[in-house]
Amino acid sequence: MAAFRAHLGMVVYTLIIAGSFPVVSAITPGHDSIVLTFWRFLAATLVFALMLPFRRGARRPPGIGDLGRYAVVGGSYGLFFILMFEALKETSPINTSTIYTTLPLMTALLGGLMGEPVRLRQLGILALSMAAAIWVVFRGDWSRMASLAFSRGDLLFFLGTVSLAVYVLALKKLQRDESRVRFTFYSLTAATLALMAAALIQTGSLPMPGAPVWLGLAYLAVLSTAVTFWMLQFAAVRLGPNRVVAYTFLTPSAVAAMEWAMGRSAIGASVLPGIALTLLAVVLLQLPTVSGARPIR
Repeated sequence: MAAFRAHLGMVVYTLIIAGSFPVVSAITPGHDSIVLTFWRFLAATLVFALMLPFRRGARRPPGIGDLGRYAVVGGSYGLFFILMFEALKETSPINTSTIYTTLPLMTALLGGLMGEPVRLRQLGILALSMAAAIWVVFRGDWSRMASLAFSRGDLLFFLGTVSLAVYVLALKKLQRDESRVRFTFYSLTAATLALMAAALIQTGSLPMPGAPVWLGLAYLAVLSTAVTFWMLQFAAVRLGPNRVVAYTFLTPSAVAAMEWAMGRSAIGASVLPGIALTLLAVVLLQLPTVSGARPIR
């Protein structure tokens, strides 16, 4: 049952993340990336602060030895969003969603360096899945793929994806026998304090965003930060980092489905093979014989 809830949570996570790319692209122009990320994390931290009194043991203050764990988890997550905000000032959502498909392969390779099981069949399926996801991103149009050019913004987002891979691995390695609310709250607090210091050093102030930006930040803070932060923690411990990040391949398909549902674009027949292949790959990557993870109940 715990494994089922973890898989279901990752499906919801994928839908939330798919909605984040256009939201971030809409609110970043004219705003400092670190300041925006600070307000986003502050709002998410307040959400979890409201939950602390209702969780047994969650109000216990952290020890000195815990601060390093929270700093690594919160810092790597915060750095991803800083680089995402900065990248989308110079590149497009289609480029970033393409780069985002490298997360599972990157996590597997970094996990191998940290002692996580890595199998050749797993790497082969990851590479094939990444190609299928890119096919969906470009709607099966070879000319669009050939015309793709990478910029400084793309490099920034690639570095952000590396940071996100570190975050996913850190969730499993650094979480102890403690309340998830407590772990999430202090990790977000560590990131928020670091972001505040960085913003003050860089800009000398923390300008309050306008109302339109706050609408986007509300989505990003409550759903795309606080809720997904908890979902990833819940799933990473139960499924393992490699099986969790496999859901990344569903992001382009989820974006395509959202655009179709909103009437912005149709899903052409040339895209369907890519969607089918990514769905098959995600299922295969959940198998213990492929991922190397031990099944749980």
